[in-house]
Amino acid sequence: MIGIFGGTFNPVHNGHLQLAKQALERLALDQVHFLPCANPVHRGAPQVSNQDRLNMIRLSIANEGQFSVNTLELDRGGASFMIDTLREVREQYPHESISLMLGADAFNGLLSWRQPTKILNLAHLIVCQRPQVRLNKDIFNERWVQSAEDLQREKFGHVLPLAIKQSSCSSTEIREQLSVSKSVISCLPKSVLEYIVNNHLYET
Repeated sequence: MIGIFGGTFNPVHNGHLQLAKQALERLALDQVHFLPCANPVHRGAPQVSNQDRLNMIRLSIANEGQFSVNTLELDRGGASFMIDTLREVREQYPHESISLMLGADAFNGLLSWRQPTKILNLAHLIVCQRPQVRLNKDIFNERWVQSAEDLQREKFGHVLPLAIKQSSCSSTEIREQLSVSKSVISCLPKSVLEYIVNNHLYET
């Protein structure tokens, strides 16, 4: 089973890595693909280049054999719509169970995405749950399941809530801190912090 973990990763941080590891272990995923978007539809464009974000992801997962980076959206360019990406992923892995990993906030806004109902014809949804965010269980209410085994039996079509250990790391706060100081930041992998400093990223 393949997990798809999309985002701007601006920059990738330890919270992202911890979430991916939790999903990998608790759902017995075979792989997690980090999928950086090109031009996000629901937020502003990243202030660093696509190549820099890609390089930072590669550095952060260099020692994680079951993590990889998927460049479909960067290669395609333009606005990043998940339905288009999942169609390409499904073409690449026609016989695999594929699960799209979403935060609770993103899931609650899913009906504003392009062709949301068709997403479940291509993948399962893993909704990473935080205590302070109430899930809207009216969304695809007939598709909810409670175990990883339910996902493994099918290639697509289910929604699984996954309570995760929450990280305090935030890309927004990291960028703000980097704009005023280059001190060591506990939320960043060492290799990523060194890359940011050496390439003068996020400077004001």
